[in-house]
Amino acid sequence: MRARLLRPGFFMNEDLARLPVRARLLFAGLWCLADRDGRLENRPERIRAAIFPYERVQVRSLLQTLERAGFVKSYQSVAGPCLSVVTFATHQHPHPHEPPSLLGPSTPLPCHVTAGFDNVEPRPVDPVYRSGRDQDQELTAPRAVPFRVYAAIAARVLRQTADLDLTPGDQAEEVKRACAKQALPYDATVIRKALDAASAARARRRA
Repeated sequence: MRARLLRPGFFMNEDLARLPVRARLLFAGLWCLADRDGRLENRPERIRAAIFPYERVQVRSLLQTLERAGFVKSYQSVAGPCLSVVTFATHQHPHPHEPPSLLGPSTPLPCHVTAGFDNVEPRPVDPVYRSGRDQDQELTAPRAVPFRVYAAIAARVLRQTADLDLTPGDQAEEVKRACAKQALPYDATVIRKALDAASAARARRRA
C-alpha cells in the first residue's frame, strides 16, 4: 500500500489555488496513484474511477489544466501515455521497499516507434533472416499477424475494462497499448474491426 504525504503547503500554493476545485482535488489524488517516482499511466477513465468514483468528472480536461499550470507533465513510455507529477520527489519519501517505477520515459519503446504509438513501422513479429552469402542478415518482409490475435486482445481489453465505461476511443487506446507491449504492428482499422467483433461477441453471449 502506498503511503503519501499531503503537507499544509499544498493548500497555500497560490498557483494551485487559481485552478478549479476539482483540478486541485484531482492533483491531490494523483499523488496517491503515482509510483515511487511520481509517475502513473495517463488513463483518464481509470483515474476518474479511482479519484471520483461517484461523479461524472471530465478528468481528461482537468489533467490538461494541471499540465498547462506546470503541475504534471505528460510523456510516452513503453506502457503508453503516462503522467509525471513534477515536484513529487521534492515532497514525497516513498518506502524503500516500494517497487521501482516501470514507467520511465527513457524506457525503449517496442515496435520501432518513431513518434508515439500512432506512428509504428510494421516489423516482423518473429524476425526471419535471409540465408546465403549475405552476412548482414537483412530482415524479410513482415509476416502478417492473424486477425484472431487482435480479436483476442480486444476481447481481453473489453473484459478487463468492463466496469470503467470507456469511450470507443479509450478502448482503442487500451488495445493499442496491449499491442505495443506484445510488439505487434498497430493498424487503426484492424483494431476498430477487432473491437467491433469483440463487442458483438459479448452482446451475443449476453442475449
